[in-house]
Amino acid sequence: MPSIAWRDTREYYGRISRLFHWLMAALLLWQFAGMIAAGLVGRAPWVSFMVGTHKSIGFMLMLLVVLRSTWGLYNLSNRPPHDRGAEMLVAFGQLLLYLLMILVPLLGLTMNWASGKPLLVFGAQLMSGGREMEGLAGLTAQWHVWMAWTLGILIGGHVLLAVVWHGLVRRDGTLKRMASHPDR
Repeated sequence: MPSIAWRDTREYYGRISRLFHWLMAALLLWQFAGMIAAGLVGRAPWVSFMVGTHKSIGFMLMLLVVLRSTWGLYNLSNRPPHDRGAEMLVAFGQLLLYLLMILVPLLGLTMNWASGKPLLVFGAQLMSGGREMEGLAGLTAQWHVWMAWTLGILIGGHVLLAVVWHGLVRRDGTLKRMASHPDR
């Protein structure tokens, strides 16, 4: 079967997989940067702008993770293989990342709904607020924050493994397969 630059191959990730990966990386970086800035700087105008996009970007991330998961499953047999012996660990780590990328925005949606507020995504109302339930809103807010920071730590580990283990120690081309494609 000829190589199609849009689809994954055993040697490289295709354009769509790379687009999903790097777009989600940029949006997740924006989310974490906004929350860190809010904690460190407070509500400066630029921070308020970043925090003001949090729900909209979170909703986009939730849609993207569903699309990315679907695309990944479709291409599963075509993707570059993982290290032998580490396959189960890598699969578990990837599964955990995906579960958290779905769970965190779902907790955010539940928190928003339980607070009685409508969900506005880039100014468009996508969901009306539910009956205000302080207990549920508070509980899901706590879990949203804890799971988000857990996701952040796992993403940090993912980056560290990619750069240090695959890039500096093994020099096995993993970064190259995720960053570029021979057919561009």
